[in-house]
Amino acid sequence: MPEQFLAVVRGGWIVEGDAQLLKLLRSGYSGGGTREFEDVVQHEAAVNGRGMVDYDLPRSGTERIEMLLRRSLGYACSALAAVPEGRKWPVRGYVSLSSGGLDDEILTAYITFCSDRPDLPRYADDLDVFAHEALLELSQDDAAGVLSV
Repeated sequence: MPEQFLAVVRGGWIVEGDAQLLKLLRSGYSGGGTREFEDVVQHEAAVNGRGMVDYDLPRSGTERIEMLLRRSLGYACSALAAVPEGRKWPVRGYVSLSSGGLDDEILTAYITFCSDRPDLPRYADDLDVFAHEALLELSQDDAAGVLSV
């Protein structure tokens, strides 16, 4: 995974209000707090979300897909494994692949993290929002299993 994503994982997690955030992503986030969002899950998804670096990859083909997916999964699993134990709410990671960005022909990846709370809708509850993407949801247990292989 690219160095800037390794740095995010090394930076760890913080709790701000009721939101579980990646510390380095929070410090670089220019938006406001939870009040701007429908709920804390949406706030977490906005702060914790980033597109995966892909400018060094081929523009298309199997090699691009495999490398982009490996990077994205490596980052998602590493960040989930770094969530401190004993948190009130479990954190889930989401990796999406879609054609988009500046050039609709190029496959891009986006990764975000948010908590799973029984009193709020889950990030991926409305699958219509993701109708034009491939979306993978990872739990902290999933990440531990992937990293132990």
